[in-house]
Amino acid sequence: MKSQFDFPNLNTKRPDGVKPSGRPYKVMVVEDKEFQRKQLVQILESEGYVVVASAENGDQALKLYDEHARDLDLITTDLDMPVLDGYAMLYELMQKKPKARIVFISEDTTKTILAELLKMGAADYILKPIQRGLILERIKQVLNKANPT
Repeated sequence: MKSQFDFPNLNTKRPDGVKPSGRPYKVMVVEDKEFQRKQLVQILESEGYVVVASAENGDQALKLYDEHARDLDLITTDLDMPVLDGYAMLYELMQKKPKARIVFISEDTTKTILAELLKMGAADYILKPIQRGLILERIKQVLNKANPT
């Protein structure tokens, strides 16, 4: 029901988090710092992505992955985390042959580690600090490569 105070929607583009079929992409966010984890969830949800799970380390993420694997399109993860880091988590995930694309959002790392992560199956590596526009653009590119329209 419209009221006289409703603002017109000037943003007519489809949200980045919605597939061409009209269904949202489903995401798991893995980040040990609570503030950054919430920030990533908020950024993704603002574009229509559905965050089905979030974890604070790779060990939690692997357990959640088993519950949500069928539905996941994307996993974002930090590299440096307690208990099980992103590198070990990626190794374990790749054994399960995930359909979800895996994007690291982390601090600067060496070119050797970056190359190794990409060789192991990571789809992209985005440097922190978290920047909304950059994260949305790079994730969109990764998902468009995985699901060309």
